[in-house]
Amino acid sequence: MKIYDMVLKTNYESLQDVMDEIFYYDDGHDHEAMGGVLRDHWMEFLPKFAVKKDLLKALDRYFNMWDLGERGVDYLEKIGEFYEHERASWCFYYLFMTLEHLEDPSFIPSVMKYFPDEWYMEGMWSQPMVGVITARWPDYVPWLMRSLHLLPSKELNYVASDFMFKMIFKTFYRITPDEFPKLHVVDALHLGNRIMIKNLVEKEISEWKDSLKKAQEKLQKVSREQEKKVAQEDVESAKESLACAEYVLGQLLLLPEEVVGIGHR
Repeated sequence: MKIYDMVLKTNYESLQDVMDEIFYYDDGHDHEAMGGVLRDHWMEFLPKFAVKKDLLKALDRYFNMWDLGERGVDYLEKIGEFYEHERASWCFYYLFMTLEHLEDPSFIPSVMKYFPDEWYMEGMWSQPMVGVITARWPDYVPWLMRSLHLLPSKELNYVASDFMFKMIFKTFYRITPDEFPKLHVVDALHLGNRIMIKNLVEKEISEWKDSLKKAQEKLQKVSREQEKKVAQEDVESAKESLACAEYVLGQLLLLPEEVVGIGHR
């Protein structure tokens, strides 16, 4: 099959049209179809084809190709200098980034499975994916809260704590003195799996306690005035974050057990 050269199209007629160009991309210099000018080009046109059903179907297809290749099962033939499953990973990346252009975050339950424990995708993949899921504040909060239990290995999944941190941080970070606070993470607690949410928030509390202890120890050691100021700010920040996490846990424990988790079932 012919491999595309550096001449990129601008008259795409469908989502698959874009995916085909990405999949068979080859500039003759062994460069992946990722980042920079290439990313800017394809992400200019992909929003035009941002339809939930089509994106989820394509994600499933290319993720399976990628996963099977990573496990040495299939899609191990080379096209140019890259294996089929490596090319599928490029398509998966662009498809996932395109989810951000959907009008609502109802896609979230369907994509929790794309954070597998078997092979950690590291920051290059996981953090941009987390960013897509948490992009539409505050609409994503109830959808994410009711979907966390769909993550592989639940609260032990490597991004579960990231999701909880973002929901708590964004809720309290946005509070201002001049308006009544909207506590979105608290309002959505009843939608989640009670045990999982409790474990994640308790982990958040434990980590902030450790951070506070380290910040206090550092404050005792520094002598210069500027260093003391910075250390004191770190102590206050850790105290605030700890208080927020403890408040969320307290609100969860106040909810009747029969109520928590209605949304996730």
